[in-house]
Amino acid sequence: MADFSYTAEATINASADKVFSIVADPTKHVELAGSDEVKKITVSPGPVGVGTTIQADEMVVVGGDSMALTAESTVVTYEPGKAFSFTVIPALPEWVGRMQWYFDLAVDGSGTKVTHRVEVDWGNPTHEMIIGLRDNYEEIRAPYVRDGMDKTLENLKKMAEG
Repeated sequence: MADFSYTAEATINASADKVFSIVADPTKHVELAGSDEVKKITVSPGPVGVGTTIQADEMVVVGGDSMALTAESTVVTYEPGKAFSFTVIPALPEWVGRMQWYFDLAVDGSGTKVTHRVEVDWGNPTHEMIIGLRDNYEEIRAPYVRDGMDKTLENLKKMAEG
């Protein structure tokens, strides 16, 4: 079970293939990310699929303060029209056990139901900063994550329906 998780859902008036073409294209994540924290994306050469690496330069908000951060992600699920997910290794003093972002798609009438999820497993941190982040996550980071995910779905709706 994840130490932190959140799920947001929306129905988009577009085909699952169109929605997938947006969420599974990391170059669109600067525009897609509702947090406005993602500033630049670099994707490994070749077509996107399982194993693709994504580097995100971000300005992450923690407790009201901003912190420049580079995160490397690896695509772990790539099922056209159905699912896209990636695990993230943020450039922190110590690795987090697992941070995974998901987009699950399902046909819903003439549209697509999108379930956007995140799961964070802290592992067994020993670095004081990571322990502090873990112990205070609900107060200093979780509100930004939840709000950003809700806005991501709003952005996705605009991008897919526009």
